[in-house]
Formats: sequence, C-alpha cells, structure tokens
Amino acid sequence: MEPLLRVEGLSLAFGGVKALDEISFSARAGAITAMIGPNGAGKTTAINCVSGAYRPQSGRVFFAGREVTGMPAHRLARLGLTRTFQNLQVFGQLSVLENVMVGLHAVTRQGFAAAILRLPAMRREERLIADQAMAALEDLGLSAVAHRPAGQLSYGDRKRLELARALAARPKLVLLDEPVAGLNAAETDAMGQALVRARDLGVGLVLVEHDMALVMKISDQVVVLSFGQKIAQGDPHQVQNDPQVLATYLGGRQEPVNGFSPGAAPNRAEAAHA
Repeated sequence: MEPLLRVEGLSLAFGGVKALDEISFSARAGAITAMIGPNGAGKTTAINCVSGAYRPQSGRVFFAGREVTGMPAHRLARLGLTRTFQNLQVFGQLSVLENVMVGLHAVTRQGFAAAILRLPAMRREERLIADQAMAALEDLGLSAVAHRPAGQLSYGDRKRLELARALAARPKLVLLDEPVAGLNAAETDAMGQALVRARDLGVGLVLVEHDMALVMKISDQVVVLSFGQKIAQGDPHQVQNDPQVLATYLGGRQEPVNGFSPGAAPNRAEAAHA
C-alpha cells in the first residue's frame, strides 16, 4: 500500500553542522511511526522539514500522493497534515473550546466580509465548527472544561488540548513533538490511549518521543536517528534487537537486552532537550 508520507533523502545543515544527512522514511495511514534518537540526532529537524517550518537543502517530501517539499504549514493543513509542538502553543485567554476552533480555520469557507457582517452562512459555519471542536474535546476527555480559559488548565490537560486541536480538523496525518514530555504516569497513559484511538480511526501519526516505554507499547514502526543519519527502521521488536541501536544507546553493547530502554542511555539528560 502506498505510504501516506514518504520522505526521500532529506539533508539540511546549519553552518558546518549536518542536522540531517539523506534521511529517508515513510509513514502509513492508521499507523503510529515513532522517531527516536539521542540529543542532536535530527528528530525535530526532520519533522520541521516535513511540516514546512524548514526547507531542506536537498531531498523530497511526498504526502497523500503529491510532492509537498517546502510547502508552508497552512497549505499542508488544508491537505490534511497538522502538527503539535514541544513547547505548548495555547492561547491562555481564550476558552478551551475557542482554542480548538482556532485550529479549524483551515477548513472554513466563509470569507472576511461574511465574518464582519455576521451573515447567516457564517453563523451556520461557526456552529458547525463549534460542534466539531466540542467532539474533539469529548474524545480527549476535556469537554467538562470547554468553557474555561485555557491558561487555567494543568500542564497535562494543555498537552491534551493541543492534540484535540490537531485532530479536530480530521487530518490524515499528525506530527507530534514529544507529546508526553513533562507528564506524570497517569497523564502519559491517557495520552497514549488517545493516540491509539486516533490511529484506530485511520489517522497516521508520526511522533518524536523519549518515553521508550510508551514508544515500544503503541508504535507500529520505529525510526532511529543518530547524528543526522537513520541507523534503523522497523517494528518495536526489531529495533530493540538491532545491534547498531543497542550500540548507540547502550555504549557499545551488541547483544539484545531484556527491558531495553534507550531512555537509560548515558546521555539521557541531554536527550530530554532534543
């Protein structure tokens, strides 16, 4: 089956440092693709290139059967590709519901004049958007706080709000940058369940994440980067037993290790900021 996302030979350098060195990978609809690697591996740079935040110096990105290399984020959103960020991007003074409605701007059809004049068509569309936003909040367990200012939410709830906003427009693919960073065990479990539900509804998910327990539990495939290069790709079992991955994370140890946890690598403190 043709992958939903196909990345071919992406390269990008900052000054003399090669952040990406001919990275290639793919992601399917209805599947979770995790991207892992030590600090400085190029994980966030890779999704920044896919999402239009950066333009690669070489290589190509294909989404839903068309080339989208360097396409800006608002055009990608209209095609069905959205993302979340490592640093929370929440409008604190707006309500939780309004924050999700903002994420639906790409699917609105009424123009500026209709909004200013409050034409009937604009009011109908606004009601539809509010209903769609509320449905996304219900799926993430946030409907009870829909009318509360987003700035009053806990950190974990704001993380779920970002995911609700990304999913509200019913995208084909969502890129997530460390969706469970800073969450406690219960919040991490809730987020993992939300990601699995989205996958089961047919959404493709690509996530950069350092929580290896979560990655190995929910991922369909794992892409491993190190110093800007892809060193492995496969299902969680294959990656856990890949000699090069073990060497990268576990200081040269070549044999498979029970309870493999790259989070326990010597550079874990650095990896938390990748």
